[in-house]
Amino acid sequence: MSESYTVAIIGTGGIANTHAGYYTASDRTEMVAGCDIDEERLNAFCDKHDIEHRYLDYETLLDEVEPEMVSVCTWNGTHMPISIAAIEAGAKAVVSEKPMSDELGGPLDAVALAEERGCHFVVHHQRRFAPGYNAAKRLIAEGALGETVSARMASGGGLLNIGSHLIDGCRWVLSDPGWTAVVGWIQRNTNRFERGSYAEEKTHALVEVEGGHEMTLSVDMVDLQKQRGFQVCGPAGVINIDRDQAVLIDAAGAHEPEADPQPGYLEELLAWMDGGPPHRNIASEALVAQQIMMAIYESARSRTRVEPPYEKRESPLEQMIHAGELPAEGESYDIRIEEALEWAMKQRGEV
Repeated sequence: MSESYTVAIIGTGGIANTHAGYYTASDRTEMVAGCDIDEERLNAFCDKHDIEHRYLDYETLLDEVEPEMVSVCTWNGTHMPISIAAIEAGAKAVVSEKPMSDELGGPLDAVALAEERGCHFVVHHQRRFAPGYNAAKRLIAEGALGETVSARMASGGGLLNIGSHLIDGCRWVLSDPGWTAVVGWIQRNTNRFERGSYAEEKTHALVEVEGGHEMTLSVDMVDLQKQRGFQVCGPAGVINIDRDQAVLIDAAGAHEPEADPQPGYLEELLAWMDGGPPHRNIASEALVAQQIMMAIYESARSRTRVEPPYEKRESPLEQMIHAGELPAEGESYDIRIEEALEWAMKQRGEV
């Protein structure tokens, strides 16, 4: 008989409902506890999902409930401290929201600890399950574009917020190659934040990866851009990709291949916990995307081409800001959640 697991949701904002949907749909998981620093938000979420135990701090939840699975749905800078605490508390699986963090030290520590403790640690880069991404992955693996390809990704929303999805998704369709070099440029003329983390205004980067492939990443280079573009080109054709479909354009015209059926996000995690292959969102893969993002910041800071291994623990973006290398004008503002900025500034003693 398959084992069942108790679940705690830490952070009960919008994305927590997606996580709750996974657990509600499975007869092998039971949500038993929720946690949030906002009691009204916590109670609304727990009432909606019929969750009994409610906490305003995660340490007490982990100590008293001892959940077997934990979803971390909080703000960027808190993902790894909470994930590490859950792993140390004995959780069998931890699902962290993206990005892993706004620096690299915490993700390095969390991945190492999960491997040491045997915790099934995944990061919620859910585009790896999208039909369009998987159709493109199959086409590229079959050689539809030729041997070497160039990926072009563009979006708004900040490097940590959306760039983590773009980089991870691109690595997925290219079968998760390692990176070999990064050249990055950023602009930050205003006091921009995203969920309480320092954020640049514009980013442009070239990422070279194994196999001779390359990624070109543009974030917020077009003001108020919302439409996200993802295109992979090779000597034999072009694939235009979105979450729902991939369209191959080659010498024979345009083709839209059928996507292969994909397992559910939680279904694949439970299969891994049952002894199956690792989840496609295993945190060690998300760590690569985190390293690439930090290398982009480091390239902008040092004005050099950055190559792996890259294990600088602190954020080069934060380093530049504190050193006065990115002087900014105007009041601080958050492009996603002002409450997160207010909370983060209190934690840093800036208010």
